[in-house]
Amino acid sequence: MRVAFFGTSDFAVPALRSLARSAHRIETVVTAPPQPSGRGRKLVPSPTEQEARALGIKVLTPQDPNAPAFISEFGSQAPDAAVLAAYGYILKPAALSVPAFGFLNIHPSLLPRYRGAAPIQRALLAGEHETGVTIIALSEQVDAGDIVEQEVVAVGPNETAGELSRRLADVGARLILQSLTQLAEGKARRALQDPELATRAAKIAKAERSIDWRESAQQIHNRIRALSPEPGAVTSFRQRRIVLLRSEVSPVSDPGEPGQILFDHPGLVVAAGAGALEITELKPEGKRAQTGQDFRNGHRPVAGERFAA
Repeated sequence: MRVAFFGTSDFAVPALRSLARSAHRIETVVTAPPQPSGRGRKLVPSPTEQEARALGIKVLTPQDPNAPAFISEFGSQAPDAAVLAAYGYILKPAALSVPAFGFLNIHPSLLPRYRGAAPIQRALLAGEHETGVTIIALSEQVDAGDIVEQEVVAVGPNETAGELSRRLADVGARLILQSLTQLAEGKARRALQDPELATRAAKIAKAERSIDWRESAQQIHNRIRALSPEPGAVTSFRQRRIVLLRSEVSPVSDPGEPGQILFDHPGLVVAAGAGALEITELKPEGKRAQTGQDFRNGHRPVAGERFAA
């Protein structure tokens, strides 16, 4: 099939590579325009654009993929189908109607659960033991299209959002090939989503990054891994901001006050509202990421010191 690919973030890259190696032919990659990055605010192409150019595929970076000028250019290519993965824009009916077989979307959740901008982070925050990837036929209503393929993926107890995203992206890369092949052969199945089971996965708000040490160790652990590596869960020590990147729920059964560092155990063990948490990786303000033990050795906390919100 002649395919157009819409993607922007790292999550889209494995699917793009998989399609480029397949019998399907990618006519065009559509991605977000380069964004300013770093101290010099230099414009940097998206990960999808970088991969597409490495593969020698034509790239389009419209400011508005629903603008008539882009729709006209997109329509002139007459693709058989389009694949969308973490593109970052909502497409309107004019764009959706261009491919003869429509759009297929790779979504990192078990739809209809976790529709929205942050399905991976919300699943980890909720302490889900499993999530998955769903291929849907893209419709005007966000993440509500018919289900074409779906696969369940187990979540590791200490797995971060970054790690889980990479695994789900690989699953999506495999499922999208299956879906396109079934579509080309006229064997694609479509199942309606049950709107009664739908849940929302809203974008992570800035206030949600702050650690409340009165929560249980498991709740804090879920927050840390859901927000790692970006945007990162934050706390403070000696009035300096610290980003927490990795943790494990500690078996310690005699914790102190919430946020208090516990010295009778190796590593950096911190009391929570219920239970205790070992911080295994963190990034103090203005410094590189380091292990919890290195932080303890370097800062030499004294009895009674604690992390604060």
